[in-house]
Amino acid sequence: MTPVGKTVFFLLFLSSCSIVPREIYDERLLDFNTHRELVIWMLSDIQPEDKQGRTIFEKAIEDVNTSLPGVNFAVVAGDLLKSRSQRESFEWFVSTRNRSLISNWFEIAGNHDVRSGDIFRQYIKKPPHYGVMVGNVLLLLISDESTDSKTDISDAVFNWWRDAVIRNQEKLILTVTHAPLASSGLFSSGFKSRRIDNSERFDTVLKESKVAIWASGHSHLPQGMAGTVSINPDLGGTFFVNVSAIREDYFMDSQSRFFIFEEGSDIVWIRSRNHTEKRFDPHLDIPLKLDRPFIWDGSDPRLVLHP
Repeated sequence: MTPVGKTVFFLLFLSSCSIVPREIYDERLLDFNTHRELVIWMLSDIQPEDKQGRTIFEKAIEDVNTSLPGVNFAVVAGDLLKSRSQRESFEWFVSTRNRSLISNWFEIAGNHDVRSGDIFRQYIKKPPHYGVMVGNVLLLLISDESTDSKTDISDAVFNWWRDAVIRNQEKLILTVTHAPLASSGLFSSGFKSRRIDNSERFDTVLKESKVAIWASGHSHLPQGMAGTVSINPDLGGTFFVNVSAIREDYFMDSQSRFFIFEEGSDIVWIRSRNHTEKRFDPHLDIPLKLDRPFIWDGSDPRLVLHP
């Protein structure tokens, strides 16, 4: 990051971690040899403009391979590539992804991916909406359905999500969409082009049924900026978290997040990774208390609840 970029970043930064206890992650928790920690890499908005842009994702893969070889699976919250990308770009993405040491990848489509048409599904080979189960954690992943900048989710898919949430209240539920809800409290949700359209439908469900975490991308905001995490007590205490972009601009580095669950613990650590500088940002560590402990026998994640 340039000196000017660091200055801009400092002016933008406010401690978004104040909504949870301020602690620093204890590295002793991350013991990949015990199978007691489930580590999820949450990333979004790769969208390389050119060869240099592709290098940024390639370096992020290298960073994770080298520094975090025990990651269990990765989730991409949309916009893998630029709009109307052709086969060569998808072949590059799949080839780069497959060079990682992570065997399980779960992607959804963002608005840029929708603009690429059927070729996205040909290469990514995931349903438009589906669940991923690991231990007592259930991830509900929902793709954008429109080429508009705002995220569109049909009533049919909303009904699928609603039913899955209501039927699985004994689990720790995480929802992943490209954009956040309008009522999430995230900074980007104040703009129509950066939120889920007609998101009041989801509010009604959250007021009655628990969703632990809602992760989204789309905004590309630095993860140290105010308004990139939020808890809305009116929506059942759901923790909304923005995932930044695997991109480098004049005021921001390539960033992603890691969710670390410890078997038997009711705390999930959400950590911010700076891939440009190949380090975590400890001052952005978030220890989020869950309403029940994470239970896991070490088995791999599996697809569930898909069309």
